[in-house]
Amino acid sequence: MHRREEDYIFEKLDVQQLMFLESLPVAIVIHREGSIQHANKAFVDLIGAISIQELKGKSILDFSPPAYVDMVEKRSQQLNQVGVVISPTEEKVVRLDGAVIDVEITGVSLEYEGELSYLMIIQEHTGRKMAEEALRQSEARYRLIAENMTDLVCIIDWEGYFKYASPSHVTVLGFPAVAYEGKPARDFMHEDDRIKVRRQMDEMVMTKEGKVLKFRFKNIMGNWIWLEAQASPIFDEDGIFEHFLFVSRDITERLAYEQKLTHMAYHDTLTGLPNRRLFKEKLDQALKEAKQNKKKAAVMYLDLDNFKYINDTLGHDVGDELLKQFAHRVKGCLRNHDVLSRQGGDEFTILLPEIEEENDVLRIADDILASFQKAWNIGRNLFRTTSSVGIAFYPADGTKEYELMRSADAALYQAKKNGKNMYRTFFE
Repeated sequence: MHRREEDYIFEKLDVQQLMFLESLPVAIVIHREGSIQHANKAFVDLIGAISIQELKGKSILDFSPPAYVDMVEKRSQQLNQVGVVISPTEEKVVRLDGAVIDVEITGVSLEYEGELSYLMIIQEHTGRKMAEEALRQSEARYRLIAENMTDLVCIIDWEGYFKYASPSHVTVLGFPAVAYEGKPARDFMHEDDRIKVRRQMDEMVMTKEGKVLKFRFKNIMGNWIWLEAQASPIFDEDGIFEHFLFVSRDITERLAYEQKLTHMAYHDTLTGLPNRRLFKEKLDQALKEAKQNKKKAAVMYLDLDNFKYINDTLGHDVGDELLKQFAHRVKGCLRNHDVLSRQGGDEFTILLPEIEEENDVLRIADDILASFQKAWNIGRNLFRTTSSVGIAFYPADGTKEYELMRSADAALYQAKKNGKNMYRTFFE
């Protein structure tokens, strides 16, 4: 093992060795019974003196803070013979300008100018100490945050590889943090989200601004978990990109709740069918497409004959179940892309887009009416009831949503007037 130049022990100094010590970059001072006898330039600079003459004869204790005086005196008392080595000790030194610096001191007793003296080797650690303390506090602070938060904290390099993953990954996703570090994030990300996230990461570097990202990540069970990440590009003091910082959280339940709220806003709670609001949006869109593609479309307006009587005599529970079974029978008569909606009460509407012939719609109406000829069996109640249907065609009976709905409603009124259990078109 190689020894540093300053680690050599001298039992007796001669002129050549003094010249050697003078050339060393570390601070060296020689004192006898605490009185400074010699120092190299590095020590003179460390203390803030102009020359060695300014220091000669001064007590070494003059440069020790009060808290360290006893330790320095005890150490001097140990130097009772040549060759005593003092182990490295971390101390503080007071410069001539009053500044206190952190140092590491070691040394050996030797013969200098014929008398027992002590050679001290002093290395300044103030910058290192400050950096280490700042790093320690920073690491401790961020480690405390990272280890005690449910958010996922990770550092991703430019290539998309994990440089760090917080311990919370095991809590949220099941994989320990070490399973991510050094691995590409794409290996855990849903393939449908990879290109989008990569593009957003590139944009962050270009704009030097963070983004909120949403993507799916695989958990240890192989399930996809939705994460929402506050992502930021990190640059050094020269503006050079270093890495991405992602702080993510599991939003799977939140998204499910939002989807449920959205579904409730657009669907009937009893039957699960699209409600009036969603039906209007789908009808508006269908009419735009029909106009663009020069296609026909149709709207049916239908209700249950004698529904109020059934509701009043058999009870609302039976009435509610009748509405659900009614919706089920109607859906069984429709095409996959047709839209059945509950407008409210016992009123339903049907959107039939992209029809070739009006007779196709009439055949569907016949199927719907035929499905109601079978008795309804609800609880202990067996009874019969039918439906009336009004039909309006685009563009013959209207080109706007409200025009078609008004025409279909008018046709329904005519079916009711003509005896129920039938359909009528608007032009009849």
